[in-house]
Amino acid sequence: MSDSAQGFIVLGVARTKVQKWLGSRGLPAFLAAGPGKALRLWPDLQGEAAEEAANALSRELPKSRVLVFSTTEDSLRVSVHVDGALQTREEVALRMRTAKQLAQAHAALQRVSTALDFKGHRPTLLRDGDSRPVFLELAGVREEDIASLSHAKLSEARQQSEAPDVVRFQDFTAVDAKGKAHAFFTDTSGQEA
Repeated sequence: MSDSAQGFIVLGVARTKVQKWLGSRGLPAFLAAGPGKALRLWPDLQGEAAEEAANALSRELPKSRVLVFSTTEDSLRVSVHVDGALQTREEVALRMRTAKQLAQAHAALQRVSTALDFKGHRPTLLRDGDSRPVFLELAGVREEDIASLSHAKLSEARQQSEAPDVVRFQDFTAVDAKGKAHAFFTDTSGQEA
């Protein structure tokens, strides 16, 4: 899955509970809180394993809703997990170039918003527009670029503290397999920053 990016947006549960859950599973991940009540999570999982983890997370942390997003070169896959079960799984084009693609994306948007119990005015999809920010906005995330990240990409960025993206990742936390949080970047002596 080198050409894709995948992550979770967790709603309705505190960061510390997610960290404990990750530790109980021995699952390293990257976390970024906010905006609002959305917790952005990139576990070291892909594909079906990520879907199974989303079901387990939503089952073991009551009142949580987990949106899993996966971006490939030409499509966006979104699934919503509540109470340990898959509520909906949708795949839409990244750019809706035809009326049929736009109609399919609108129907998918409605199913995802219903599964998330989204309140308020649904964001608008535009023909020849990008579908990622619209679907992520349903979960309270307006930062379109998070959809291009994955655990592997974040691990690589963490090793390069001189990278131009340092400011971009300053609010991110690395969580080890024991559920312990660490600063995203380490200082030059090898100690956590």
